[in-house]
Amino acid sequence: MIVDHIKNLHLYVSLNPNIQTVIDFIEKNDIKALQPGNHVVDSNVRLIREDYVPKPLMQCYFESHQQFGDIQLVLEGTEIFGYLEADDLKFQVTEAYNPEKDVMKGQSLGYFSTVLLTKGMFAMVLKNELHMPKLSNGTQETVKKAVFKVKL
Repeated sequence: MIVDHIKNLHLYVSLNPNIQTVIDFIEKNDIKALQPGNHVVDSNVRLIREDYVPKPLMQCYFESHQQFGDIQLVLEGTEIFGYLEADDLKFQVTEAYNPEKDVMKGQSLGYFSTVLLTKGMFAMVLKNELHMPKLSNGTQETVKKAVFKVKL
Protein backbone atom coordinates (compact mmCIF):
# COMPACT_ATOMS: atom_id res chain seq x y z
CA MET A 1 0.00 0.00 0.00
CA ILE A 2 1.13 3.52 -0.77
CA VAL A 3 -0.25 6.54 1.09
CA ASP A 4 0.63 10.00 -0.19
CA HIS A 5 -0.76 13.36 -1.26
CA ILE A 6 -2.32 13.70 -4.71
CA LYS A 7 0.33 16.23 -5.80
CA ASN A 8 2.83 13.32 -5.66
CA LEU A 9 0.86 10.78 -7.70
CA HIS A 10 3.17 11.37 -10.67
CA LEU A 11 5.98 9.71 -8.67
CA TYR A 12 4.25 6.34 -9.05
CA VAL A 13 3.58 6.23 -12.81
CA SER A 14 6.41 3.72 -13.24
CA LEU A 15 4.36 1.19 -11.23
CA ASN A 16 1.61 1.14 -13.86
CA PRO A 17 1.16 3.30 -16.98
CA ASN A 18 -2.58 3.62 -16.23
CA ILE A 19 -1.68 5.91 -13.34
CA GLN A 20 -0.86 8.58 -15.93
CA THR A 21 -4.43 8.22 -17.23
CA VAL A 22 -5.68 8.95 -13.70
CA ILE A 23 -3.45 12.03 -13.44
CA ASP A 24 -4.64 13.33 -16.82
CA PHE A 25 -8.28 12.82 -15.84
CA ILE A 26 -7.83 14.64 -12.51
CA GLU A 27 -6.15 17.58 -14.26
CA LYS A 28 -8.96 17.92 -16.84
CA ASN A 29 -12.01 17.33 -14.64
CA ASP A 30 -13.64 18.68 -11.49
CA ILE A 31 -13.98 15.30 -9.79
CA LYS A 32 -15.80 16.68 -6.76
CA ALA A 33 -18.53 17.99 -9.09
CA LEU A 34 -19.13 14.57 -10.65
CA GLN A 35 -22.29 12.82 -9.56
CA PRO A 36 -21.74 9.85 -7.23
CA GLY A 37 -21.69 6.59 -9.17
CA ASN A 38 -19.61 4.77 -11.76
CA HIS A 39 -17.79 6.62 -14.53
CA VAL A 40 -15.67 5.19 -17.36
CA VAL A 41 -12.36 7.00 -17.84
CA ASP A 42 -11.05 4.61 -20.53
CA SER A 43 -10.81 0.85 -21.13
CA ASN A 44 -8.25 0.44 -18.33
CA VAL A 45 -9.49 2.94 -15.73
CA ARG A 46 -12.87 3.34 -14.07
CA LEU A 47 -13.92 5.88 -11.46
CA ILE A 48 -16.33 5.30 -8.60
CA ARG A 49 -17.36 8.67 -7.14
CA GLU A 50 -18.72 8.24 -3.61
CA ASP A 51 -20.27 10.37 -0.85
CA TYR A 52 -20.77 8.63 2.52
CA VAL A 53 -20.43 8.86 6.27
CA PRO A 54 -17.63 6.51 7.42
CA LYS A 55 -18.78 3.50 9.43
CA PRO A 56 -17.80 1.82 12.71
CA LEU A 57 -15.35 -1.07 12.53
CA MET A 58 -18.05 -3.74 12.89
CA GLN A 59 -19.70 -2.52 9.67
CA CYS A 60 -16.49 -2.53 7.61
CA TYR A 61 -14.49 -5.35 6.04
CA PHE A 62 -11.14 -5.99 4.41
CA GLU A 63 -11.09 -6.50 0.67
CA SER A 64 -8.54 -7.25 -2.02
CA HIS A 65 -8.53 -7.29 -5.80
CA GLN A 66 -6.67 -9.19 -8.53
CA GLN A 67 -7.58 -7.45 -11.79
CA PHE A 68 -7.76 -3.78 -10.74
CA GLY A 69 -5.80 -1.78 -8.19
CA ASP A 70 -7.36 1.11 -6.30
CA ILE A 71 -6.32 4.71 -5.98
CA GLN A 72 -8.66 5.94 -3.26
CA LEU A 73 -8.54 9.74 -3.18
CA VAL A 74 -10.26 11.73 -0.43
CA LEU A 75 -11.77 14.87 -1.95
CA GLU A 76 -13.39 16.13 1.24
CA GLY A 77 -13.57 14.91 4.84
CA THR A 78 -11.47 12.34 6.69
CA GLU A 79 -11.54 8.59 7.19
CA ILE A 80 -9.43 5.85 8.67
CA PHE A 81 -8.03 3.39 6.14
CA GLY A 82 -7.01 -0.07 7.35
CA TYR A 83 -4.26 -2.28 5.95
CA LEU A 84 -3.24 -5.88 6.61
CA GLU A 85 -0.56 -8.04 5.03
CA ALA A 86 -2.10 -10.63 2.70
CA ASP A 87 -0.40 -13.53 4.49
CA ASP A 88 -1.35 -12.35 7.99
CA LEU A 89 -2.50 -15.33 10.05
CA LYS A 90 -5.13 -13.15 11.77
CA PHE A 91 -7.01 -12.69 8.49
CA GLN A 92 -10.13 -14.75 7.86
CA VAL A 93 -11.88 -14.86 4.47
CA THR A 94 -15.62 -14.20 4.76
CA GLU A 95 -16.38 -14.11 1.00
CA ALA A 96 -14.19 -16.00 -1.48
CA TYR A 97 -12.78 -14.14 -4.48
CA ASN A 98 -15.50 -13.23 -6.98
CA PRO A 99 -13.87 -12.69 -10.41
CA GLU A 100 -16.95 -10.89 -11.78
CA LYS A 101 -16.73 -8.23 -9.04
CA ASP A 102 -12.93 -8.56 -8.63
CA VAL A 103 -13.18 -8.70 -4.85
CA MET A 104 -12.43 -11.00 -1.95
CA LYS A 105 -13.70 -9.99 1.51
CA GLY A 106 -12.68 -10.82 5.04
CA GLN A 107 -12.02 -9.75 8.63
CA SER A 108 -8.98 -9.45 10.86
CA LEU A 109 -9.10 -11.46 14.07
CA GLY A 110 -6.52 -9.16 15.62
CA TYR A 111 -4.69 -5.90 15.17
CA PHE A 112 -4.09 -4.22 11.83
CA SER A 113 -2.44 -1.03 10.63
CA THR A 114 -4.38 2.17 9.98
CA VAL A 115 -3.75 5.58 8.51
CA LEU A 116 -5.88 8.72 8.66
CA LEU A 117 -6.70 9.91 5.16
CA THR A 118 -7.51 13.62 4.92
CA LYS A 119 -8.49 15.90 2.04
CA GLY A 120 -6.06 15.51 -0.86
CA MET A 121 -4.54 12.23 0.34
CA PHE A 122 -4.77 8.91 -1.47
CA ALA A 123 -4.18 5.28 -0.65
CA MET A 124 -3.01 3.10 -3.53
CA VAL A 125 -3.53 -0.64 -3.17
CA LEU A 126 -2.38 -3.12 -5.76
CA LYS A 127 -2.95 -6.82 -6.41
CA ASN A 128 -3.98 -8.87 -3.35
CA GLU A 129 -3.33 -6.07 -0.85
CA LEU A 130 -5.86 -6.27 1.98
CA HIS A 131 -7.42 -2.89 2.73
CA MET A 132 -10.39 -1.58 4.70
CA PRO A 133 -11.78 1.77 3.53
CA LYS A 134 -14.60 3.85 5.02
CA LEU A 135 -13.65 3.46 8.70
CA SER A 136 -15.00 6.17 10.98
CA ASN A 137 -12.64 8.37 12.95
CA GLY A 138 -15.46 9.19 15.39
CA THR A 139 -17.01 12.10 13.51
CA GLN A 140 -20.18 12.09 11.44
CA GLU A 141 -18.80 14.20 8.59
CA THR A 142 -19.49 13.16 5.01
CA VAL A 143 -16.53 11.93 2.97
CA LYS A 144 -16.38 12.68 -0.72
CA LYS A 145 -14.09 10.21 -2.43
CA ALA A 146 -12.89 9.23 -5.89
CA VAL A 147 -11.89 5.58 -6.22
CA PHE A 148 -9.98 4.98 -9.42
CA LYS A 149 -9.99 1.32 -10.46
CA VAL A 150 -6.77 0.82 -12.43
CA LYS A 151 -6.23 -2.27 -14.62
CA LEU A 152 -3.20 -4.21 -13.38
